[in-house]
Amino acid sequence: MSVDERLRIGLARNAQSCDPDVELLLKAALTRGQRDRLLRWAGVTAGVVAAACTALVLALSLGWRSDRAPLVPADGATSTAALQGLYAADVPAQPSTPSVAGRWVLEFKPQGVLTVTAPPAYPGVVSGVLYAVAGDELRTDLFSQDLCAGQPLGRYAMTRSGTRLTLTTTVDPCPQRVAVLTAASWTALP
Repeated sequence: MSVDERLRIGLARNAQSCDPDVELLLKAALTRGQRDRLLRWAGVTAGVVAAACTALVLALSLGWRSDRAPLVPADGATSTAALQGLYAADVPAQPSTPSVAGRWVLEFKPQGVLTVTAPPAYPGVVSGVLYAVAGDELRTDLFSQDLCAGQPLGRYAMTRSGTRLTLTTTVDPCPQRVAVLTAASWTALP
């Protein structure tokens, strides 16, 4: 008997001894695939629900504070007429807030718009600043786009004496805004 014949006989014998139940194996494979798909969808659904809950918690804790109310009433009426104009102050260098030292100019405009001119060395954002006056209290969102991002509005008591405007902190968690607005008296400019 040649080697070729012996191989054929051996392979035929091995093939007859292995008779798999194809239907049973196919059913098991399909069941396993369905289970894997269900587990994947359950994981994706849980992830989406967790992301939605996180977004809701962040929106409630950061976005909907009472101090986030518009600074200017909807009808545009403000009591800012007495404060309108240009004011300047030289903010001294302080160890806690060195980035805000220098000459600052504030222009209180109608409709609650505050134009800010920062010292040349200040690299931050000072555009889009709003303010409101209620009695002797000034509310502002100065530095809300960078140094005071995510913090409530600053509230300051105003005292005027001739051409001088002095602001005293009522409530403000932002040290940079406090340093700029309260470190020196503001002088009205012509």
